[in-house]
Amino acid sequence: MTSLKFGASILLVCLAGCVTSSHYEPPPVPASAVTLDDQQITSTLVGKKFYGTTREGSHPYSMSFASNGVEIFEMAPNKPEKEKWTLKDGVVCIEPKDYPTECGQLKTANNEYWFVDPKSGRVNAHLKLTP
Repeated sequence: MTSLKFGASILLVCLAGCVTSSHYEPPPVPASAVTLDDQQITSTLVGKKFYGTTREGSHPYSMSFASNGVEIFEMAPNKPEKEKWTLKDGVVCIEPKDYPTECGQLKTANNEYWFVDPKSGRVNAHLKLTP
């Protein structure tokens, strides 16, 4: 009887572990970070691949920016998605398919990058040049 209760407890713990998803919180922007202007943002983003982690589920992803306003978002096992990106007055906006547009100032320190919401100050994304 005790082994039956123990087995049921193990099952419940396993199910609870499957239901809960991990949650990633990006590191805070360091005080030494510099906010980039339009020219700096363009030269920083275009032609490079950046790597990040989703808040929900902690899934790794990458983003590549082209000068024509197209950004390629990749997250396995999904196919790469073309998204639109714009830049105006130091604010980058990314328009993903089926998700709300996110805008942020680009801040950098130590070869790391933060997209920070200009109104709320919330970090929308933390990116690096290596996975």
